[in-house]
Amino acid sequence: MDKPYTIVQHNDYELTIFHGISPLDPNNDNVDVEVIFPNGESFSAVFFTVQNIESLMKSYKLTGECSDGLYFWTSDMIIVQQLSEKSICETIDKLLVEGDFESVFSKNQHATEISSDNDEDYFRRFNESL
Repeated sequence: MDKPYTIVQHNDYELTIFHGISPLDPNNDNVDVEVIFPNGESFSAVFFTVQNIESLMKSYKLTGECSDGLYFWTSDMIIVQQLSEKSICETIDKLLVEGDFESVFSKNQHATEISSDNDEDYFRRFNESL
């Protein structure tokens, strides 16, 4: 079974892309991203595609969420044209260079190290929290 996340070492940080078990649609999807810096600080945000937000709002009209699709919101949201490792890394790099990273990403209380010994338990707890 493929893991529901991808860990990428990039520049001076490590990022984990939580894409789930379904194949990622780079044009219509969203993913949680955690960035961990060498000092142990950890930050999180959610990357959405424009098309994904449109799809979610249409589905909300059917489900009644967000006042029948009248609005859409989420904290720590970053909107991109396409979801890929490259676009996520480029976005994070630009936010760091421009000094906007901590305005967009939320600082996590405690970084959680994921290893092959505890990854199943970690994701079971993650899924239960949804």
